Amino acid sequence: MAAGVIVGEQDMKALHSFVLAVVLSIAALAPVHAQSLVDTDDPRQLALDVYSGINRAAPEATIAVRLQAVVRLFRYRCTRLTDYQVFAQRTNIIDLKVKCSGDTLYGVTVASNGYVTVYGGNGILSGLNRSDGLIYSFDNEGELSGDSSLTVNQAFGETVDRLDLEDEVNVASIVGIVTITFAFILVFTIVWWRAWKFKQTRKPRERMKPMHKHRVGASSSLKDEYLEESKEVVKNVFKHPDGFYIGRGKSGKRRFFKSAMWAKTYAARGWRLFEISAPERSA
Repeated sequence: MAAGVIVGEQDMKALHSFVLAVVLSIAALAPVHAQSLVDTDDPRQLALDVYSGINRAAPEATIAVRLQAVVRLFRYRCTRLTDYQVFAQRTNIIDLKVKCSGDTLYGVTVASNGYVTVYGGNGILSGLNRSDGLIYSFDNEGELSGDSSLTVNQAFGETVDRLDLEDEVNVASIVGIVTITFAFILVFTIVWWRAWKFKQTRKPRERMKPMHKHRVGASSSLKDEYLEESKEVVKNVFKHPDGFYIGRGKSGKRRFFKSAMWAKTYAARGWRLFEISAPERSA
C-alpha cells in the first residue's frame, strides 16, 4: 500500500509538470498583441504615461499602446494603431497625431499635469508630414516596424533636390525680371528716339511755340489814358466809351475785359478770367 501511494504521488507530480509545460508552450506560441496590454483605464494616468514616455525616450510600442487606449477611452474607434507622430512639443504640453487602421487622423494632447484630450477623426487634421517630426509605424502585432528618419544618403539626396529646385526657381525669377526690365528700357528708348527724330525733322518755324492770339499787355501810360476816358460803374470797375471794361485789382493793376462781370471778378478776387488784350489806339 505504501508503495502504491508513493507511486501515485510521483505520477501526479509528473502529470502536473507535463500540463504546466504544455500550457507554457501554448502561451509561448500564441501571438502577443502589444497594443492589447494596458494595465489601466484611467485617462489621467495614461496621459502621464504618454507624456513621461516621450520625454524619457520610452519604447515607441509602449507609447503606442497607451495612445490607442486613450483614443478608445474618448469613444473614438481605433481597431489598430498604425502610426503616431509628435508634431508639437511645448512646455508641459505635447501634441500628437495618431493614425488608426481605416480611420482618419486623430489629434491627442497630453500635459504634465495629466490633462488629455482627443479630437479629429473627421478630416480636420492635415496628414502626417515628415518635416513636422518623426513618424513611427507599427505592424499588425503592435511592434515598431520603422520610422521616417532618413539615412545619410537619403538626406543628402533630398537636400540636393531641394537646392536644384530652388536654383531653378531663382533662375526663372531672375530671367523674368531681367526680361521685363530690358523690354521697358527698350520701349522707352524707342519712344524717346522717335519723338526726338520727329522734332529734328520739322522746320524751324514748326518747332517754335505758337504766338498767343491776343497781346494782353499794355503800357502804363496807355492804361492811364483808357482809365481817364472811362466811367466807374462799380467800385474798381470802369466802362470805356468803346464798350470794354477795365478792372482794377487790389494791387492797383488794371486789366481789360469784355464783360462787367469778369472785370468785377478780377477787382474783387484777382481772377483773370476771359481777359482781353488792350484795344489799339487809332492813329
